[in-house]
Amino acid sequence: MLPLMIRVRNIRSVFYATAILFAIAVLVLRGAFLWIEYRTALTRAEADTQDLSLLMEEYTKRTLETNDLLLEEIISYVHSKGGIDALGEAQETRNFLSDLIRRSTASYIFLLVDRDGQLVTSSAPQVEGSISFADRTWFKAHRAGAEKFVGGAIIGRINRELLYTYSRRISDANGEFEGVAHIGLRPDFLENFSRADADTENVTLGIWGRDGRVIARTSLTQEQIDAGVGHTALFNEQETRETGTYYEKDSVDGITRIISFRRLERWPVTVTASIPKAIALASWTKGLYWSVAIAAFIVIAFGGVTWFGITLTREMEQTQKQLQTVNGELAQAVTDKVMLLQEIHHRVKNNLAVTSSLLQMQARRFSDESVKAAFQETQDRLQSVGLIHDLLYRKETGDTINLQDYLMRLIDEISATYGATARHIAVDLQAEPILIDLGRAVPLALAVTEAITNAFKHAFDPGQGGRIQVIAQRSGSQIEICVKDNGKGCSDASENNGSLGMKLIRAFAMQLNGTFTIENADGTIVRLAFPA
Repeated sequence: MLPLMIRVRNIRSVFYATAILFAIAVLVLRGAFLWIEYRTALTRAEADTQDLSLLMEEYTKRTLETNDLLLEEIISYVHSKGGIDALGEAQETRNFLSDLIRRSTASYIFLLVDRDGQLVTSSAPQVEGSISFADRTWFKAHRAGAEKFVGGAIIGRINRELLYTYSRRISDANGEFEGVAHIGLRPDFLENFSRADADTENVTLGIWGRDGRVIARTSLTQEQIDAGVGHTALFNEQETRETGTYYEKDSVDGITRIISFRRLERWPVTVTASIPKAIALASWTKGLYWSVAIAAFIVIAFGGVTWFGITLTREMEQTQKQLQTVNGELAQAVTDKVMLLQEIHHRVKNNLAVTSSLLQMQARRFSDESVKAAFQETQDRLQSVGLIHDLLYRKETGDTINLQDYLMRLIDEISATYGATARHIAVDLQAEPILIDLGRAVPLALAVTEAITNAFKHAFDPGQGGRIQVIAQRSGSQIEICVKDNGKGCSDASENNGSLGMKLIRAFAMQLNGTFTIENADGTIVRLAFPA
């Protein structure tokens, strides 16, 4: 009964999982396709506006440079005639200005204005009555000292039409303000540029002053002249970047657009090319046919998952039993392996202990103290290796030892062997809990044993007492072992380097791919460093 209940529960779980998968598939897949299409459409629109803004930059520069040259020619003409006051209403000047108009496709009208803002002459037919431009922004700017001025869109006072303006200051021989040479650009010069590309039907081009004034814009009406962008993203972006793309609601027509801008270096203006976001996403909004493909995919996936669920319920019990059997076998194998390793380490430790005892017995047969010392050194080395296997046997740590625990036991053993307490020699340990694998533990243990026993044997005179400090720590990508004593130091470095102990430490350092140094500094300092 219990297995049957478990089987029923499993079936229910599978159907729950299938239903959840069905819902997730609908949301994720549909959302993924829509997101990809959405980003593709926006990226394409951004690239289009960026290309057009670059073309717009070049077109605007050429237009401004051309008109700047025309105004320069007008100013030279005025100087050649003796100044603004000498021109009067001469037909010759009007003819000169009219000829210049025909040399520029964007120019619509030229004006010459005196220092008081009164119209002197223009390229248009003779105008009756006086006309003052003293209240115009461009005139005030030149009277205040500006040499050149790119003006905003205005309604002309002569032809009463929408114009885009550019002007230059006229100075007399003494540099005093004498008047203004002014040019009105045709309101359709941007439309002519935009129609050059069949794909720019929905693109709006614009030229803006640094203060947010509309200088020129495609499809601009007289009612929109006073609309400006103010402190919007365009001018916030300009504070840090010369070019860029952003999304914003257009302050002129209220349409949210993808806008790319470029800031001209020579002229205080910014050009823009924009596409309504809704137009850029038009194809994306019509992509509902993907829903059919997604729905078909989900139906197939749902059927497959359901079949899989039914099959899974039939095989689940058998699989669970097999898994339990395999897991039990694996657990037993791991236990056996651990026990085998422990037995190996135990036997190695015992064998080393027996060997050490044999050496001790053998040493008693000799009366020569140097021979006994040699046997003792060998016993110390065997003991240091035996400690490694004892740790591995007792702590079940596999094939790694804790360097802190090992050094603590090693120091205790060596201190007892060399009578540290009776000789008043203190041994301090400062070690981090660093794990060392068995392959490196043996040469490291032998090297440290040599360094500590050398300190006990050679650093202190009889009855002197002293201190030995053992430090084990990580230093960057290396492990550093340092054995210091405050004894009498090395009397002869070359002699010490040639001793068996130093040779062994150096050999063990090479096995560890490390370095070994010895120095005198208020005692002897032995350093062993190897990669962590």
